[in-house]
This record gives sequence, C-alpha cells and structure tokens, in this order.
Amino acid sequence: VNTKVLMLSATPVNTSLRDLRNQIYLMTEKRRDAFREALGIGDVQALFGVAQREFQQWEQARRSGGPANKAALVERLGADFLTLLDAVTIARSRDHLRRFYPAVTERIGGFPERSRPRNLYPPTDRDGDLSYDELHDRIGDFRLAVYMPSQYVKDTSELDAEKARLRFDQRDRERWLIGMMRVNLLKRLESSVHAFALTTGRILERMDDLDRRIEAWRKRGEGGEIDARPDEDDEDEEFTVGRGRRYRLDELDLDRWRQDLAEDRKTFAGLHRRAKRITARRDAKLAALMEQLQRKVEAAPADKDGRANRKALVFTTFADTARYLYEHVAAAPFAGEGEGGVHVALVTGGDGNRSTSGVSRFEDILGRFAPRAQSREGEDGEGGEIDVLIATDCLSEGQNLQDCDLVVNYDIHWNPVRLMQRFGRVDRLGSRNREVGMVNFWPTADLDRYLDLKNRVEARMALADATATGADDPLSEDTAQLDLAFRDEQLKRLRQEILDLEDVDEGVSMSDLTLDDFLADLLGYIQQHRAALEAAPFGIHAVAPARAPAPAGPPDGRRPPERPPDAARPGAIFCLRHKAPPTARTPNRLWPYFLVYVRDDGAVRYGFRQARQCLALFRSLAAGRAEAATALEDAFDRETGYGQRMEKYDQLLDAVLRDISGTFRGAQLQALTRERGAALAKASERPDRAEDFELIAWLVIADGHGAPEEEAQEAPDDA
Repeated sequence: VNTKVLMLSATPVNTSLRDLRNQIYLMTEKRRDAFREALGIGDVQALFGVAQREFQQWEQARRSGGPANKAALVERLGADFLTLLDAVTIARSRDHLRRFYPAVTERIGGFPERSRPRNLYPPTDRDGDLSYDELHDRIGDFRLAVYMPSQYVKDTSELDAEKARLRFDQRDRERWLIGMMRVNLLKRLESSVHAFALTTGRILERMDDLDRRIEAWRKRGEGGEIDARPDEDDEDEEFTVGRGRRYRLDELDLDRWRQDLAEDRKTFAGLHRRAKRITARRDAKLAALMEQLQRKVEAAPADKDGRANRKALVFTTFADTARYLYEHVAAAPFAGEGEGGVHVALVTGGDGNRSTSGVSRFEDILGRFAPRAQSREGEDGEGGEIDVLIATDCLSEGQNLQDCDLVVNYDIHWNPVRLMQRFGRVDRLGSRNREVGMVNFWPTADLDRYLDLKNRVEARMALADATATGADDPLSEDTAQLDLAFRDEQLKRLRQEILDLEDVDEGVSMSDLTLDDFLADLLGYIQQHRAALEAAPFGIHAVAPARAPAPAGPPDGRRPPERPPDAARPGAIFCLRHKAPPTARTPNRLWPYFLVYVRDDGAVRYGFRQARQCLALFRSLAAGRAEAATALEDAFDRETGYGQRMEKYDQLLDAVLRDISGTFRGAQLQALTRERGAALAKASERPDRAEDFELIAWLVIADGHGAPEEEAQEAPDDA
C-alpha cells in the first residue's frame, strides 16, 4: 500500500542534522536515489554527509566564539540540500502562526503569556542527614562489585584469544553498567528520597542474593555434590553470574569478591537506613511541593472566561516518585471531597493510573483534568473535575492539556527539550489562560556542580552508545561535548525564562533553512491580487526608499520579529529567469529564477545563492506598502528620461550577469570536490549569456532621504 505519512518533529535541527536526516531516510526507505527524478538529487546519503560536515564545522566555530555567519552556512549547505528541504518539509513556528494566521489563532484562543519560572532548591531532609551534594561527592567511590564479576576471574593465562576478547568486552559492558547505576542513584535521589530508598534496597537485595548463592556453592562443593571444574556445557544457572558472558562461580576469586561485596554492603546499608528514616514529615522537597499546590488552590487566577483555575500538572521522571507524590498529595488538606477541595490523579503510562474522583482509565483522567482541551466539556460523570495531575513523561508529548496553567517539574530532566515538551502541554493554542507558569525543583543551588557531573557521565555514555550501536556517524568526543554544552546553556536559561522549542538556541532552525515565511507572504498577496499579477508584463519595476521602517513585532510584543536590514544602500534587486532547463544539478535553489541584489557601485551584495537574504531585503523594503513612493518614482523617471537613458541600470544588470556566471561555475567546480555524483552543466545549460535570460521584475533601491551613501548602515548577514 502506498501509504502517505506526515512526520512531526519539534527539534529536527538541534546540534546536528541527524534527526532531520533520519526522518528523510524513513520517508525514502533509505533509497539514495529517491529524489533523482523529482528534484534531480542523485544521492541523498552523500548530500546529507556533506551538509552534516558543514553544519558541524559551523557549530564548532560558533561554540568556540569564532565567526558563525548563518548566511554563509546556508550557502555552504548547498542548493540541493535546501531544495530538498523546501520540497519535503513544512516549518511552522509560533511566530509564523501569529504573523500569517492571526484570525485563526485568535478564533482558536491564541497563545497565553508566560510568567518567569520559579526555581526552588529544597533540601532532601529537613534534618540535614542526607543530601544530594554528599552523594555527589561520594558517588565515584561506590565499587558496586555485584555488577562486575569479570573483575574477579581467577586465572586468564589459559584463556584462548576468543575467550579473552569476550572477557574484555564483558568488562567494558560492566563498566558502563556501573556508570549508569551511579547516575541512576543520583537521579533517584534528585527525584525523591523515597525512590532512592527503593533503589538502595534493591541493590542490597541483589548483594544478599549473590552472597547466598556463593555460600550455597561452597557448601555443595564441600559435600562433594559438584565437580570443582564442571564441563563447559554445565547449565546450572544457580551458580553462574554475568550478563552476556556467563561465568561459573568456580572461575572467580570468590574470597576477594565477597570482601568487596561486604564493603559495598556496609556502604549501601548505611545509605538505605538513612533514606528510610526520612519520612514524609522530614521530606523537605515534598513539603515545598505541598506549599506550591496549596498556594495554587487557594489563590487560583481567573482565566479569560472569569473562571478560577486551580489546575496544576506535576511531572517527575520516575513512576516510583509519582506514586509517592500521589499518596501524599491525595491526603493533603486541600484535596478531597470537602468544600474547596480538589481531586488528584496519577498517570504513569502503565496500569497504575488512579484518581480521587473514582476514574482510572487514561482517557477519563485526561478528560476530567482538561475537559475543554480534550473535547470532553459538559460530559456527565460523577466525581467532578481533576485539578492536580501527577504524571511521568508519558504525558510530556502529544497531549492537549491547556486547561491547566501551571507545570511543576519535580525533578529536572537533563535534556532541556524534555522540559520544554512538558511545558508545551499547557502553553498551546486554544488556551483560555491569560498566563502560564512553571516551577522547577533543582537538586542543588550550585548548578555548575550539577552540570559538571551530568556532563562527565553523559559524554562517556554518548560515546559508548555510538560505538555499541555501530552508528554510521559515531560521535566524536568533541561532538559529544558540543551537544552537552548546548544542553547546559539551555538548562541555565530555563531558570530565567521559558523558551520556545524553535528558540532554544541562537543557532540554526528550520525557519532559517526554508522559505516558508516568504511563501506565506506570496500566497497571501496572490489571493488578493491574482488578476493584476496575471495581467502584468515581464520587466516591470518599482522604486523603494533605501531606509525601510522597522516592522511591528508579534501581537504580544514578547519576542522581536526577524531582524530586517536597518538600511540598504542604493542599487537594485533583479529577478531573472533562465530559459534553458538544466539536465545537471544546479547550485541555485530557485532555478530557473535568479534573485540578485547589486549596489549602485556595481558590487553584488547578495548573489543568487543568497536567495533568503534577497527576499528578506525585498520584504523589508516593500512589504506593507500599499502605494508607490511617488516622489521617488518621479525622480527615477527624470533620471532615466522616462526609460530612454538606462545605461546605469544596464551596467548594473551586466554586473549581475557576470556574478551569476562566475558564481554558478565556481559552485559547480566546488561540488566536484565535495559531492559524489556531481557533474558540470553543459555549455548550453550554463547561465553565461545575456540572451539566455529574461527579466521578470526589478526593484530600484533609492536614497529616499538624501543621506550620504557612506552613512547607510550595512545590511546584517543574518537577515
């Protein structure tokens, strides 16, 4: 079945192009030539290989404080890459919706304002007996010998090469496992002391079980019930250990292992006892959450319809923590059936969903928590609405919960995008809330210390994952550190502001790579002026002043619009069309049309490979002008003798044609050295001769205020 699929991604471009590439691979079933006929792109894999290298070099330069010109990057990515994106992607940001669909967004309900995040740093224990910082300092000393049997193999001298290799592989796996266990211990304590107590208890149970098995092995050996050197095919699982490579207990130095296990047990038994002593009464973090929820219930803000909004969405990474919170929040004074009480619910993605309103089905809980957003408003049902929903990240994607106006991150996910996804459940179109907010619980006020540990762990894990999965573009250490530095910046920013997914960085987004905004402008104009456009002849022109007014920002004034050139120097923007269709790949994403901005001195400021900059300049000069600049038109007519003296503009057009020819040839030669399958265009297809072009339209940029040209400001490269 020829199935059509629309794939959605909030962050297709982050610190690499891999996510974007993988979606296109999925779309094309990884066929390299999938776009050969439609777009003239012969090898998608090679195309992305070149683009990823260019992107990575640009990103590394930007992170290191070097030059990082977006316009230069877009040009280096190449026309084929940009043509592919224009063909298969649709980029829609919040600002795009506000700008081009204001009536629709307003009818749906618009976007709410965002309040500044509230950041809390409650201690683990009111009495100070156990802290995240203490565990952070001690975590590297935990041996966790129970997970490392390969370290206790007695004698390796008799091992053949294959067994030796398996043993080294096993050691690597066990080291990564212990690394993950250490991270998990920290993340569990960060989440809740209850979750940490459960984890330390499970580790102790595993140690006790291993000690019991070793003791049983020795007793059987002393009684002569087992061979001290059983055959290779002995399948007695009771007396084998390890994952992947299994070891018989007789192969291990059990005395040394048990000694290390005893030291570990002493350490973890102490931690477990201390964690168990921290009851709900001593749990300072739980108390801080209760205070936030009580404040929300008692001082509920009114929405646009005048209704008090008492709803709060509490996220946590672990289901154990979610169940712990539900147990205590559901028993809080502000919860229950009484006057002013609220209903509480729990969603963990499994069978453990619960609520104080009596419903337990996933859909019913969401319907009662967000009846308007879930289209369940007005449905009859006993128990009433749910106001506090405690959930794991099973709810962080794909759900409309904008009846709610507060997200609480009870623990911090290391990937900032996940935090933005959580907040995206309530910060959505159709919200009737005037304002939405976020509360973050951090494990320590020393964020640099927190991020240092996170990075040391994640960098190693990223490298291990890439190696273990045999990825075709494994992460280098520099790339892994680059990605982690990106995450650190966003986590720090999230303490000060709530970010859009498309604005998590000042790097490249899909809107920088596609022409969607300009296409939306064009479609809107065509709808209003189709007849006039169809009747217009080729070669028409207009005159616009060089100094353009600054465009208005979005309706809420929260985020500035795309920055246009502050001033453009006098010259002209030409739109030409090449008559001969090419049979080879072309470096021009708008083929057969060429957009070029040339200044009065003959210098080409934006060539045809900088189509986005040309369009941004054109928009800043002409968009929104309902009438011609009559004084400038009259001055232009006098200058040219009403079109009889066009030598100046003939010279500018000659400069444009020379630039097109040279840039086209240079781009094709460069492609030969970088891209597989690249080929030079035939002489008849190259844009070399003036007679091969027709002039579609042109915009004259005039000095409308009589200001000296040298005072005009340079148009920014990133426009």
